[in-house]
Amino acid sequence: ALIALLRRWPMWPASLIVLVAAIGATRGLDLAADGVEVVGAVAAPTFALHLPSLGRDAWLRVGELAVGLVVLVFAESWGSMRSLALRRGDALNADRELFALGAANLACGLLHGMPVGAGFSASVANHGAGAQSRRAGVFACVVVAVAVAVALPALQWLPRPVLAVAVISALWHALSPRPLVATWQLGRDRLLIAGAVVAVLVLGLLHGMLASIALSLVEALRRFSQPVLHELGALPGTRNFVNRTEQRNAEPVPGALILRPQEPLFFASAERVMAEAASRLAASGAATLVLSLEESADLDSTAFECLMELDLRLARRGRRLLLARVKEPVRALLRANA
Repeated sequence: ALIALLRRWPMWPASLIVLVAAIGATRGLDLAADGVEVVGAVAAPTFALHLPSLGRDAWLRVGELAVGLVVLVFAESWGSMRSLALRRGDALNADRELFALGAANLACGLLHGMPVGAGFSASVANHGAGAQSRRAGVFACVVVAVAVAVALPALQWLPRPVLAVAVISALWHALSPRPLVATWQLGRDRLLIAGAVVAVLVLGLLHGMLASIALSLVEALRRFSQPVLHELGALPGTRNFVNRTEQRNAEPVPGALILRPQEPLFFASAERVMAEAASRLAASGAATLVLSLEESADLDSTAFECLMELDLRLARRGRRLLLARVKEPVRALLRANA
């Protein structure tokens, strides 16, 4: 109630005032003796700069946790940065932002600190307080340093419920179902939205996030592996080749069947695409199959092998395979293995 009241005056740090008042009330009224859970003693950081000395089993455990932690830090940090950048109309440099996160975590690791990221609660609180530039981060660093040097012993009296209220109040005005509703109305990724929400609620934040990413990868593999082939034809009087299903006046090339895979060729889709192309060539009676590879910026080993097998199979039947709109990496691969 006090935080809500103080928010009428934006220049006053409402959460900080309430936290200080709660610490004073806990000490003065001995609320801990009445069962109010407090944060407890917080050890002062030592800032000892050295590599961790861990055994083999401990390093393996750290490696297991690091995978999920990287995913969690990246997802939360990038989501926070992107949402706030869109709200302010700013542009993000992904390389710079992720380099800063990596450098910060490397420094924290060498100093035995906690993993850091652009947490949603802290980012929203910073934005809500009116931060406009990098000076806000410098000012926050100075305040934290002063708090560690002067006020750290007092944190042991901070009630955990009040700390929870401070975090909730920082996020409350930013919580909105509109992004989920807008994505749902697009008619895309509905299964992923529902799966991510259920996974986080059932499995917790870390494992729920990992399950959501796994679900996204499975859905991407399923979509890309579908053998969608469009037959192309020439527009009359031009050299433009378009989808014959969409352009009814597009004319086929006599003696040739021109097909374009809708998705990039890779290990999960190449076999099915080549089989579908061979089947449609046999049904058309054409002597030449032209594959337009404009959607494939590169080929993995499986896709390359499938392409070579299709070429040999057609050659045995007295037909030929031609490739069109080949990107330079694919062209270099074909030249090197001709």
